[in-house]
Amino acid sequence: MRNIHLINRFKNLSFQRQLQLVLFSTVAFVVGLSLILTLVWRQAYLTQIKESAYKDVSIISTNIAKKLNAVETLSFRIIDSYSIQNKLQSIMTNQYEKSFDTIQVKNELNTEINDLTRNESVIQNVYLFNPKNENMINFIAETSYNFNGYTIQEMIESLPNEPAKGSWFFSKDLSQAVFLRKIYSTINFSLTHTGTVIFLVNTSFFRNEVGNLPIASPQNQFFLSYKNNLYSTSENEQSLQSFSDQFHNNPDLTDSSIGSLLFENHQFYYASDNKTMNGMNFIYLLPENQVLADLYRLQWLTLAVSLPFLGLVILLIRKISRQLMRPLANIASQMATLRQTKEIASLKTLALPENSQEEILVLYESYNTMIAELNALIKDNYEMRILSQEIEFKGLQAQLDPHFLYNTLDSINWIAIENQQWQISEMVTSLAHLFRKKIDTDSDFTTLQEELDIVHAYINIQKVRFGKRIDYIEVILINDLHVTVPKLLVQPLIENVFKYAVTHMKQTCRLVLSIESQSNSIQISVSDNGPGFDPEFDMTTQGGIGLNNIKNRLKLHYGSAASLSIVSSIPNKKTIVRLLIPKVKE
Repeated sequence: MRNIHLINRFKNLSFQRQLQLVLFSTVAFVVGLSLILTLVWRQAYLTQIKESAYKDVSIISTNIAKKLNAVETLSFRIIDSYSIQNKLQSIMTNQYEKSFDTIQVKNELNTEINDLTRNESVIQNVYLFNPKNENMINFIAETSYNFNGYTIQEMIESLPNEPAKGSWFFSKDLSQAVFLRKIYSTINFSLTHTGTVIFLVNTSFFRNEVGNLPIASPQNQFFLSYKNNLYSTSENEQSLQSFSDQFHNNPDLTDSSIGSLLFENHQFYYASDNKTMNGMNFIYLLPENQVLADLYRLQWLTLAVSLPFLGLVILLIRKISRQLMRPLANIASQMATLRQTKEIASLKTLALPENSQEEILVLYESYNTMIAELNALIKDNYEMRILSQEIEFKGLQAQLDPHFLYNTLDSINWIAIENQQWQISEMVTSLAHLFRKKIDTDSDFTTLQEELDIVHAYINIQKVRFGKRIDYIEVILINDLHVTVPKLLVQPLIENVFKYAVTHMKQTCRLVLSIESQSNSIQISVSDNGPGFDPEFDMTTQGGIGLNNIKNRLKLHYGSAASLSIVSSIPNKKTIVRLLIPKVKE
């Protein structure tokens, strides 16, 4: 009942008020839809930002991993060197009787290792310890050297007693690192422990790479998780400890993922990557207010533009609604459509508006009368066109008296047979068949096989005249020749080749008839190597009765679904005329 009451109240409103209410409702709907689309777009934009951030940090992770892998690869080259293994094994087995010889071998080791590490700018120094943890090259205070709370001996003892990849030790602020790897001799496959190579690495590239993030902010955080230890480029140990607690309590941070978290009372986007470097997990924290800075600016700009625009729209609605009436706008729109449309037959009459002024009713009645008269004229014109086409086609068929023609040809055929003139008999038979099909008025359609029979009869006649000057080829790529097509489509095209090509050529004319089945249509092509069409040839104005008759009958029967076109016209090489008609079963 309430809905009916509201509808009645709306009907009792003035036309202007009705128009305003409808327009305001439309604006409210558009605004609501815009808000929904904005929220959807914002969510999609947030997803894109996260993916972009993850892509950026993945690139940085790759750069960091390349530098770390370069050190690990270099360590492998050292431990895999036969020369280094041989010298270490010789020193270990006391093959050198004099200390002078031992010093010389150590110098050679020093030179060889320095040559291998010279091009790696991140390596600050290289040390080589024997199994007794005695330094062999470069100066270091033996096992008393301390790095981030670990002595040389403790770091070496942490390595497995078997051939392995090696191990990293990082400073808390990731400015330096130590990489150790034990050397096992592969000479004679003994796998004897002959020493340990130690790299002192400048890892300031961690901080440099983080500084290259597209979103540059002093609040950016980078953390490295390695062997249950957490390191950070930040020098704030309290921040490192705070994140360490959160890292071990959040399983998402240990996997390659993106997300958001609250850290030190600030909202951050995090990107975690544990796939780029085996055994290491890179975690990046990007402040949300910096990541979404562009989005926030865009939102405020949109709001600043939308509110004045919305107010302007409301004012315009109130003003326009006072000046326009819907019936007049409706009939004006229809008149504009009538002026612009090419499919006039699609126009419909308008229903007379109820409770309208007399002037409005007169306009509507006049418009409807005009549309009715136009439709009547279109119908008459269409019927006249059909009648004209039929008269023209029937006129072509009725040019000869069929009874007289058949009797005459039959007499000629029997005379030829009696005189054993088989060529004349075949020619007369083909001519009779050709004329019989041409003047047959029982139906406007025939099968594709019957069309080919007409072509064969015509070709037989022309071969008697032109002999070797014509080379006729058929390419039939269709299994069902009982498809119905309009009568006399192909033979006029063949006849045009003889009329405009063969008679003007001294050399042999190669005439090819191709019929191909497509998914929903049949393609018929007639090609020759004659002089072709003039470059300025227009089928509509210069096509002659034959081509225009075919084109008009195709349009009459199939509309725009069928076509007749000149595909190619290269003088003395290849001219192609093509028919495309829909498949219609008999």
